[in-house]
Order: sequence, then C-alpha cells, then structure tokens
Amino acid sequence: MISAGLVLMLACGCAGRTESNTASQTITAVPVSPREKEETAVLMTKYGTLTSLAGTIGKAVGEGKWEEVSSLFSAAGKKHHSAKDLKNAFEESGAGSVSFLDGYPVSASGLSGGYALFEGEDGIYEAVFAVDENYALTDLQFARRNTGAEPESSDLWEETSISAGNAPKVQGILTLPKETEDAPVAVLLPEEMDDAMNESGSNTDFRKDLAHGLAENGIASVRFDMRCHEDPLLLSVFGWDFEKMIGQDFASIVHSLENYPVNASKILYIGHGAGGALGYAAVYHHFELDGGLVLLNSPYTEDGAHLFQRGAWLEEEAAKEALKAIGEEGDPDQLVYGYPLSWWEKWQSLGALNYTRHVSIPILILQAEEDGAVYFKKDYEDWKSQKGSNVTMKSYPNIGHDLKTKEGVFDDSVAKDIAAWQRGENINSKTAASGGKR
Repeated sequence: MISAGLVLMLACGCAGRTESNTASQTITAVPVSPREKEETAVLMTKYGTLTSLAGTIGKAVGEGKWEEVSSLFSAAGKKHHSAKDLKNAFEESGAGSVSFLDGYPVSASGLSGGYALFEGEDGIYEAVFAVDENYALTDLQFARRNTGAEPESSDLWEETSISAGNAPKVQGILTLPKETEDAPVAVLLPEEMDDAMNESGSNTDFRKDLAHGLAENGIASVRFDMRCHEDPLLLSVFGWDFEKMIGQDFASIVHSLENYPVNASKILYIGHGAGGALGYAAVYHHFELDGGLVLLNSPYTEDGAHLFQRGAWLEEEAAKEALKAIGEEGDPDQLVYGYPLSWWEKWQSLGALNYTRHVSIPILILQAEEDGAVYFKKDYEDWKSQKGSNVTMKSYPNIGHDLKTKEGVFDDSVAKDIAAWQRGENINSKTAASGGKR
C-alpha cells in the first residue's frame, strides 16, 4: 500500500481576481517535479512487482510446487535453495496442508521483499522473502506466526481487538472503562522488543494487569504485540531495523486513536523498563502524546547506547565499544557485541537525555524499591537530576521490577497513582491513595 504522504493531491487555484471571459475558476494541480514523478512511478512499480512476487510464492507453496519456488532464486541462490531444501524447510516449520491467504510487499528503509501468509490446521504460517535488485529471491524462510491474546471483560471494563502497522498487521487490544465516557487513553510499551501484548519482560501479564488497573480508575489503554513476537522471521530476513520492529506500529496506534471511543486529545505514553526511557523521544516526535509521559522502573543512562546495553543485559563494555565505533563513524553493518552498529546508532539517537530539556508535558517517574533489574538507590536518585517543575516522582516499598508483591500479586497502587496524577492530584500527599516515597 502506497503511503498517503506520496499521493499528490489536487488543489483549487485561488489567485487574486483578474479580468477574464472565463465564468468559472480553473482547477490546477500542485506542481510536481520530474524527479518526484519518476520516484513515485518507481516506488509504485516496485510495490507492484513485490506484491505480484508474494502472490506467486504463496500460490506455488500452497500447491506444493517447489521447483517453481526454487526457480525464483538467482542462479547462485538455487544452489542452496533447491526444491528439496525448500520443501524440508517448510515441513520443519510445522506446516502441513495450507491454503494461501494473501501476499504483502516490503519496501522501506533499504529493505526489499515481502510476505505470503497461509492458513494451516493449527494457525497462520508465513513465508518471508528478500530479493536483490533484479527481484530474484535471496532468502525465503517459513514459520508459524504467533497469535494475539484474547480480549477479556469485567463489570468495570471491556476489551476489543485492534490491529496496527503495515500489513501483515500486528494485533492489539483496546481496554475501555465502562463507567468513564471520553476517557484519556494510554499506550502501553514493554521493556523488550519481542514481548507479546500482555507481557513486559519476565512478567507475562504485566501490560494486561496494568491495563485493567488503569481502566478501573478511568483510563483507557491500548497494548499490542511487538512485531518480533508475531513475526518470528523479521530479524533473520530483514535485520535490525527500529522502524520496522516498533516505530511504524507505534505511530499507527497513536494516529488511529481518534477512531476509537476515547479522548484522543489526552494520550499518555506509559513505558516499562527501557521502554519507559524511550518515551522521551516518542513524545518529542509525536506531538499527539500530550497527555503525559510515565516511566515505570526505567534505567537512567547518560546516553542511548548505554540504555540499550542495560535493556539487553549486556556488559558495560558493549556500550563503550559501540560509542567508540559511533565516534569513529564505523561501518553500519559491523557487529558490536552481536548487534550491527546501525542499531546502536539508532538507540544512541533515542537516548532520553537528548530530549529531556525539550519535553514540557507532565512526566511521572515511578520506581519499585525492591527492583533487582533497575537499581533503586542509583537509578531513582539519578532521575532526580531531571526533576523539573513538570516532573513528579514516587517510589514503592515491597514490590519488584514486575510490580508484584513478594507474594506474587500485581500491586494496583501504581495504576491508582497514575490515574490520580493524570487528574492533577498530588500523589505524594499524606492523603494519597497508596503509600510510597518522594
């Protein structure tokens, strides 16, 4: 699907009045340079070719025509992708008899390829392919796509399924409080790039529990599968691309909220762990997120490279080596502790301290005092260095990184405080609903 930003719209000519025998105004077109016309035509041709190729692959795989699939590779590629090799790879994915559903192109950020989706007896399977400049296949892999969680409901809230991003879309859930009309809405981000919509890190129900707690206190929310969760082949075929992995899906969610029964003029970003620290860049680049920024158990780092290093549980030497390579303008494809330098550069650009002085919306920084992943005595104290008049901070005794008590129960006092803070209440007053420290 061609981006709307690439469509050239017609506009009415509104020049000043002149003497003319023409009774009506002339409709004129927005000026388009020859280069823009050429680039648009090339892009449309590329999308059309990739879409057609996805359909060809999908039909051939669905009918078991493996020789036909193998013929789509370059001469060199056929040596490692014979009909037998492809058939074995397909069977190893767990797929049996399948029917072709649809094909989708991928052409962005230097990526060229696409998807063919199939319906199998036990779920949806995918064939993900990459091509060279001549549209010959360079890679083709098969896997079962992970399915999304099911919506739930209670006396206080109800949930519906939503989707986001470019096709094939990722799945999400919208949680709506039943007793609050025109509720503010939060976008819930996890701490890891492959978390399912209910998860964040090691807590498989973190975002679900938080969504329900927020709804019970009058705040709607959306949570969605990270693309690396639904699409297990994304990294192996298309590599480490931040926009493909999260940026496009996040933007799609934010821009679609006006279509749901929520107050899209009050959108909050709520992120856990490293996903919280990324919120500074998110609200800076998305002006729609003016309802507030909430960081839950987020590490404090001086730069984005260290943020990724801590989020990925790498030793500090990894961030130091990455920063050195960035400073030397190294090869973007070179690996630093297993990750391409381009990935480190992207995280470096998203480091929270690049944006703290530019973000003036209300900010809430919350920290569990028994957190073993983010260090209360250091990280929380360091975040105080960013505490301007728009920043509120609070810590909670007796709960850990996953917001659970020692008994393993999700502590909903955090959700209560977020809702009270969003309403403009002082959550650090003695009469606040939950305990905690400034």
